[in-house]
Amino acid sequence: MPQVTGIGRDTVGDAEGGPALASWTPGVVERWRPAAFAVDPWTVLRLARYRRREAVPAAVWEVARAMAARVPELGEPLALLRPLRVAAAGPEGARLADGTVFSGRGVGRLLEGCPLAAAFVLTLGPRLEAETAALAERRELLEAFLLDTAGWAAIESAVRALRLDLAGRARADGWRVTHRLAPGYQDWPLAEQRGLVGLFGDAGGLVRLSEHGVLVPFKSVTGLFGLRPARGG
Repeated sequence: MPQVTGIGRDTVGDAEGGPALASWTPGVVERWRPAAFAVDPWTVLRLARYRRREAVPAAVWEVARAMAARVPELGEPLALLRPLRVAAAGPEGARLADGTVFSGRGVGRLLEGCPLAAAFVLTLGPRLEAETAALAERRELLEAFLLDTAGWAAIESAVRALRLDLAGRARADGWRVTHRLAPGYQDWPLAEQRGLVGLFGDAGGLVRLSEHGVLVPFKSVTGLFGLRPARGG
């Protein structure tokens, strides 16, 4: 598997053929960090199932703001990204050029008509989870709950930023990026998480899979984007 080094868009590794886009080399792993990193307290509260701002008690607002402000201090968002050639995709699933096979109509539809896919694994690292556990041990349960929720908000924000970055790079070359799909969504079996993480070898030490297939650190996600030529591109 390719090795990983560097920060930003520096890359190393063996390419699977020539580049299909000016800014992409299939098979090569990149490290990616968001340019900015912040969490909106109202997003945290919405994830906590509040529907109206005025329904949130003042004390809860105060804790939500405090926990959202701690996320940039505790979270260390970092992703590994690997563009890969798609060999085949259809109703039964998809096969990548390196031989990796994913099953299910959802991933097949995602990659159908896409010459390339971009696999990624993204994590906030372990520090936020450690602090959440420490708060819970001290029985600061509201703080623990809202810090944990703020971590998930940060993950979703980082994934959106990653897609926007990829979409901008692809657009410059006349391509476009699909939505994201990950194992466990639609009919893509969660058991195939191991195959997706395996595209990164030891995942640069960023994440591992538990014996039950759970990503560790828990504030981690994986996924695939498809890349296809834009119309008229």
